[in-house]
Amino acid sequence: MKKNVTLFVAILMFLAIFPETAAATDRRDAAKSKSQVKVDEGYFEGADGVRIFYRKLGQGPDFVVYLHGGPGLTMADGGFAMEPLGEHHTLILYDQRGSGRSELVKDTAKLTAEYDVRDLEALRAHFGIEKMTLIGLSWGAGLAAFYAEVHPERVSRMVLVSPMPIGIAPWAKERNEKIASLMSAEDRARLQEIRKQTETADAEQIGKLCPEEFRIIFRPYLANPGDHSDVWNRMCDVSVEAMRNGGVTGGAVINSLGEFDLRPVIKKFRGPVLVIEGEKTNVPLSSTLEWATSPAKGRLLMIPDSGHAVFIEQPAAMLKAIEVFLRGKWPYGAAMPKN
Repeated sequence: MKKNVTLFVAILMFLAIFPETAAATDRRDAAKSKSQVKVDEGYFEGADGVRIFYRKLGQGPDFVVYLHGGPGLTMADGGFAMEPLGEHHTLILYDQRGSGRSELVKDTAKLTAEYDVRDLEALRAHFGIEKMTLIGLSWGAGLAAFYAEVHPERVSRMVLVSPMPIGIAPWAKERNEKIASLMSAEDRARLQEIRKQTETADAEQIGKLCPEEFRIIFRPYLANPGDHSDVWNRMCDVSVEAMRNGGVTGGAVINSLGEFDLRPVIKKFRGPVLVIEGEKTNVPLSSTLEWATSPAKGRLLMIPDSGHAVFIEQPAAMLKAIEVFLRGKWPYGAAMPKN
């Protein structure tokens, strides 16, 4: 179990130990000023009084809550790609406990999937939401499933984008082996070198190393590796302390899952579930199919010309499909796959 979990954490978490970059902050602020959507940022009180940082966009009649991947990452993991949804809906993003600008919980006993579910329920109560749509990326899909199991009456529908392995065996093992096979010896060596350099590097050096590490780690998840520097800079836009604690958070949350199998969890949900994956993904589809076929109202949409990281390669196509789904219809191409 320990070996499997270690491998799984390595695949789920795209973590580095890097400081906030001025360039990324400037881009974020510029995007904020250009947007016509009302933006509100602040903190709400999560489980046991933990301070959770949120970003709320728009004033639409329905609520959409975005759950980022990791665990241990931040809303920058796919969240900025979702922001146009704030034009017609009320979109809420937040940094999960132990990461980003939320309180950096260090007690691993309080870094579990159960606490993440309780934080999400605290968010719902804080904003007075009766029912919401959950959009979960990677690990966020698992969090959405766990929350809906405990609070089914609070979730109207779910969008699961490039979801995490639905269970340890055989799905996590299959994914780990496939992705590992696509990483070159040179990239492996460079990753080790980068991680060693960060132990003594100054802020300026680390600011340059961070995007390089993300480029290497994400390469197997992209169909067309190109210049995605803006994405990497945004994902590096956190403090050194937050990045370091992200590693603690990720390991603790994944370990809390044990020998997990989320098929019976997502099967309980009675609302519509749209699973999104890239047509050119390198991720084995066996787990993705389970995510789409386990719920009674699940459908799978494969986005053309995209690898696993759909939010990076085809954000417009992804958003178009999600918007149709939020309006109560299935997007064109969404199908009930045969498992």
